[in-house]
Amino acid sequence: MINGYLLPVAGFGLGREFMAFVNLRVLFVLTSVGFLSACAFSPTEGISREVTVKTAGADVVIAGPEGFCIDERTTDQSRAGAFVFLSDCAMTENAGPTIARVPISAVLTASVSNSGLPGIERGRETALADLQGFLETPIGQASLGKSGNVLTISVLSITRTENAVIAFIEDTTITTTTAESPRFWRAFTEVGGRLVALSATGYNRSDPEQARIEQIILAFINSLQAANAG
Repeated sequence: MINGYLLPVAGFGLGREFMAFVNLRVLFVLTSVGFLSACAFSPTEGISREVTVKTAGADVVIAGPEGFCIDERTTDQSRAGAFVFLSDCAMTENAGPTIARVPISAVLTASVSNSGLPGIERGRETALADLQGFLETPIGQASLGKSGNVLTISVLSITRTENAVIAFIEDTTITTTTAESPRFWRAFTEVGGRLVALSATGYNRSDPEQARIEQIILAFINSLQAANAG
């Protein structure tokens, strides 16, 4: 056990509950392109700026940063948690948000677990520090990739803010047929008593630092916290 996080048990690197949540989040990212294709027939129906999901009896509002919307038809809620996909959108004068003729510059996901941030009873700062410490271990770093291939995953940075742990990752294993960047950002925060994992992946390979995507993940954290304030 490291800082309250369990070592691998039957293939689970972050403890059974936490790793199951992470694995399903990754699965949702990998299938998100298919969701986009399936929903292309209606660019406005079910498209919203925010959605409320319920996990283990708790309501959590998922609200994306400016310029990103949720397709509620791709939202998945199950006993394992809740998973939400966001993409670029625009506001129309009469029909509300739309994804019609809006180029996709980034893919965002939010995954909500059925429990809170481990160790939160000792204070948010301590719990986030413990999470950062775990993610800086080889086991924690391996869990941050998309492919699960430890040979192609590099954790470029892990930082901590007042409300979140933020990681910049490179995974050179090709996991989709799209031209997304192998470098992406993840963030972990708690809202409404539930641990939420966010991801943001861009399509601009010419920016090795993915600076725009970093700003998007930071804005995503802020919009999530604001939507669940009070």
